[in-house]
Amino acid sequence: MRQRALAPRVLAAAACAVAALSCGDVPTLPEGIAYISSVILPSPAVALGDTLRDSTGKAAPLRLFGIGKGGDTIVVSPTFVVTTVPGKGITVSPANFVIGDSLRTVQLVGQVGSRLQTPPTAIDVVRQPDSIAASSAATTKLPTSGTDLLVTSDALSVIVTSGGGAARAGVRSIVVRYAISRWYPSTFVFPDTTLVLLDDGNRFQGTDGRRSADTTDASGSASRRVRTLPLGFDSVEVLVSANNLKGVPLRGSPVRFTITTK
Repeated sequence: MRQRALAPRVLAAAACAVAALSCGDVPTLPEGIAYISSVILPSPAVALGDTLRDSTGKAAPLRLFGIGKGGDTIVVSPTFVVTTVPGKGITVSPANFVIGDSLRTVQLVGQVGSRLQTPPTAIDVVRQPDSIAASSAATTKLPTSGTDLLVTSDALSVIVTSGGGAARAGVRSIVVRYAISRWYPSTFVFPDTTLVLLDDGNRFQGTDGRRSADTTDASGSASRRVRTLPLGFDSVEVLVSANNLKGVPLRGSPVRFTITTK
């Protein structure tokens, strides 16, 4: 019943908690806090019956931090409240570790004292994934034309699954990592922006466009595309990897894709 009482005020409090200036003056807490961060998740998903873990497989708590008037980070002692109705779906320990209780998407908020509260944050409780496999062709050919000479490959798609037989199904909210691993001939030199992995918005990470990450959707699928200038090389190799929620590489990882120009 406590969750039902808190839920109606979550969104109203959230805007002032994280974006304090947009709501006018926010009372400063005794510790000097002006506002607080969103909830920081070690992973977007927790396995059913297990603890929420970070990318290495180590159990890790929910976190948030306070920010002072001067922009400095302040250590706080938050509490986290499940706002999903009906039922919890997760259990949050006094030390802010999370256990997955039932397969569902759970909403929670973080609170510091009685004045500051975060926007809702979602955690997916999922079955422990065990496999990754290509769901598109392992070898594809670049198109012969594109915009400004650059061309974009077909989607390099994978699916992350769990279970056996008819019960095997895709697992959502699993982080999948893509990396352009090599090309032939290896002596060919690409400018940094002419061999990159594109996300769903056709963008690439400026500091290292040859690495990218996606999070599986409700069907367990993830994908990325390669954009390049199709001159001076014959093929590009892309490796796709993922771990289970204990940090162990999935069966079938890494998946290898080859993109050719001929």
